[in-house]
Parts: sequence; C-alpha cells; structure tokens
Amino acid sequence: MNELQFPGLYIGCATESHAIFPYLCRSGYYCLILTDSPVEICTRYGRLHCDYCDGTIIGYRPDTVCMEFPASYLWTVAFHPDLFKGRILEKTIEEYTFFSYALKEALHVSLKEKQILSSCVDDIRRELHHGTDSYKRTILTRHIIRLLDYATRFYERQFIVRELNNERLIRLYEKLVRQYIDEGKLTKEPLTSSYCAGQLHLSEAYFNDLLELQLGHKHNCHIQLQRIEIAKEKLRSSGKSISQIVQELGFPSVQYFSFLFKKITGVTPNDYRCFS
Repeated sequence: MNELQFPGLYIGCATESHAIFPYLCRSGYYCLILTDSPVEICTRYGRLHCDYCDGTIIGYRPDTVCMEFPASYLWTVAFHPDLFKGRILEKTIEEYTFFSYALKEALHVSLKEKQILSSCVDDIRRELHHGTDSYKRTILTRHIIRLLDYATRFYERQFIVRELNNERLIRLYEKLVRQYIDEGKLTKEPLTSSYCAGQLHLSEAYFNDLLELQLGHKHNCHIQLQRIEIAKEKLRSSGKSISQIVQELGFPSVQYFSFLFKKITGVTPNDYRCFS
C-alpha cells in the first residue's frame, strides 16, 4: 500500500504491484483502473473501430471471478461501500452498473475524457494529502462519486458512438424474443435477461443498459410489449378465442391479459377485434 491511505479507500499508481488487486476484490472493494495500453492490446477489451483509443477504463466489482488485470496502468481507485455509510447519495454504488460489465465491454476514452477522469483522481489524491479533520471523509466520497458520474457519462457516450453495432444487437435481440414466443417456449419457462445476454455474448449488466438506452425500457417490459403486439396480430387475423391466445402467449389468465392489453393499447381485446 502507498502513503495515500484512508479507511475503505486505496489509490494506486503504475509503479505498484498487481498483487494488491485480487486482495482488494476479495475484501469487498470496487476497483476502477485506467490503462493506456497500445491500441492492438486494447482490442482484447472490446475496442471497436468507432471507439476512441487514448485510454481504457476497466471496472471490477467485489468478488470478481476473473482476476485478469491490465499489464500496465496509469492509476487505480479502489473503494469499499462502507466508506459511504451514513452519506446521502443520489444513487447506490450498485447502480453504477459498469462495474458488472465484462472486460470486453470496457470504456475506451478520448484524450479529453482521460484528462477529466485523471483530474478527478488528482482531486482525491490532494484530499488524501490533507490533514485529517471532520470534512475529509465527506469530501473524499464526493470526489469518488464525481469520478463515477463522469465514467457513467462516458460509458453512455460510448453506447452512442457504437450506434450501428448496437442496432445490430437490438435486431438480434428482437428476433430472439419473437422466435421464443412464436415457438411457445414462453409457456414453459420465462425468457430471462441473463439468457438473452448470453445469446448475444454480452454481460447481463451491459445488455440491460443497452436496452434502456436503445429502446427506452427494460427486458421484462419488452417481453410484455412483444406479446401484446403478437396478440394484436392474432386478434386481427385469426378466429381463435381470447382464451386460446392467452394460452399460446403464456399469460397467466384472461383477466390479466385483458388488463394489460387495455393498459397498453387503450382498448379491450374484444373492442380491438371488433374495430380491426
């Protein structure tokens, strides 16, 4: 450990041993690492042709299964959630979902973004050098949250510049959902976000954030919307009874289907069929 210490917080630099990282993860710390590895090495962290290449941010949550850390890095910030106990936060640490992304889903930053993030770390270092007083913990936690908020902003920017690739993933996802419903699998077991993420070769956290940013809703909501769209098709083009449609689409009851259908479309299933 270096001289910059505070209970629940660790700041590391490029000259320090990698041996500390597994210990930190096992001890319940969240880690954020900035590496400036060459472009050809950064491809292992999922860098696409549309990404920046001035640095790569990698996040690790506690008890990370894969202990693969970059060979070289500029800095790392590791903190324990207990550091924030008793503090009023706009969101919990668990809501910074990028800590649960896979290594291949790392954030590739521009030079300006790299400077902003490093400036946040410099602020943390300066406060660690300050003498201990009643303000120190509060100021440190604010600097850490600022760093995490900037990282979140830049991750969302990365989703935007990857628009074409994301559109392809969304099309594959929608095809997967439609096929699962059409084949009647939904009547046997639910289609989980974990399963869909696996089929798209994404972490579940990255997959869920992708849906939120691209579609504006979560996986379970998308399943319901898709089922209602298919139900509308069946009501328009088939003579099947509502109870048959409910059974085919895996709804728990006619009553629940009717409630959900009206909530989404504004009319009852019977009215929709009559006016179609």
